[in-house]
Amino acid sequence: MQRRPFAPLILISALLAFGASASEAPPPTPNVSDMRQISAHMGEMTMSTGSDALDDTLRFEPYQQIDEMFLRNDVVFVMRHGPTDWSKLDQKNVAPTDCANQRVMVEEGIARMRGFGQLMAENGIVPSQIVVSEWCRNQQTLDALMAGFEAVGPEVSANMPVEKVSDVNLLLSLQGASTVSGLAARVSAWDGHPTRSGPLLIITHYTNIEELTQFRVFEGETLVVDPKRDNLVLGYIRLRSAAPDIGHFAETLASPLLTESQALSMVERYYAAFNANDFETVSSLLAETWVGHGVQGRSEPIDEEGLRRTMMQYRQGLSDGRFEVVSVHVAEDVITVLGRITGTHTGAILGVQPTRRKVAFDGIAVHRIADGAISESWLMADRLSLLKQISKD
Repeated sequence: MQRRPFAPLILISALLAFGASASEAPPPTPNVSDMRQISAHMGEMTMSTGSDALDDTLRFEPYQQIDEMFLRNDVVFVMRHGPTDWSKLDQKNVAPTDCANQRVMVEEGIARMRGFGQLMAENGIVPSQIVVSEWCRNQQTLDALMAGFEAVGPEVSANMPVEKVSDVNLLLSLQGASTVSGLAARVSAWDGHPTRSGPLLIITHYTNIEELTQFRVFEGETLVVDPKRDNLVLGYIRLRSAAPDIGHFAETLASPLLTESQALSMVERYYAAFNANDFETVSSLLAETWVGHGVQGRSEPIDEEGLRRTMMQYRQGLSDGRFEVVSVHVAEDVITVLGRITGTHTGAILGVQPTRRKVAFDGIAVHRIADGAISESWLMADRLSLLKQISKD
């Protein structure tokens, strides 16, 4: 089953103001100016302050729904629990609170959910109320999110209303909920908290979310649902590091390209390694049979060793050279990257001795993905523009 496309909705024209009780410190206000667009429909939230740096970001889609998703009190965030250890499955008829005999979160998953909460709070996306399943992995997710909120400021999570309920427990499994009617009723009835600002957050399970919305979600992924539109899914939020799990995505784990988010992550790793002259990381992203076309105007393809030599030549010619990704386009198993190369001409390149001139020229790369690696690339740079810049009087 594939994800359903998001239905087009008309954006509201003005920001919705958040209110707060006079007896409570107002929560952070969502800051849409700190949310940047990184592709045609995807946006990103990052940490902008603080010493506790995170090696992750929050991705959301569609970017065009930013007002509807983050500036309303009457939407519901329906979240799947964080990453778990799939080597240990729930025992038959295990009680929701029997943590020793059910699948629970891994340490890395707890850290990611703490980062999720920190990123949300840093960007002013804080729920006004939380409803959570009784299962241990959901309770762990709640604790990690609250720790992330508190890392931004103790006032963020102060007096947070939290309700542990059985009607969002794991659906039709063991001692879970018998239907999603309880979950659906909670979503449909939400119209905002009477004294607090922010959406309702419900931390539940994959099966419940799929039954309610027909969307498949990664561990830790959150759907934004609009009760005013018959529980329509407006979009999703998830960590950049979120990935399919073997329990519910076994058939897609063999897919050459899982999601646009993962494609963007691969591109980020590739070009970060390129800029750091880290060929070992570049090599780890390439298939053993990788071939490259169009490098330095050659008619014949090059192999991985040829790419290494080319990188060394450009590094010698542009010692501080960098490739800045301007835009990324994903189509099935192909990633197209448009970028700009900058640097200082400090070594011989294209037959021209060093001039110490600053240069900037465009480049385009097309990467084909197979079995989770880059199998083939077309790498083209505007060498004529570079040559003109380093050879002009």
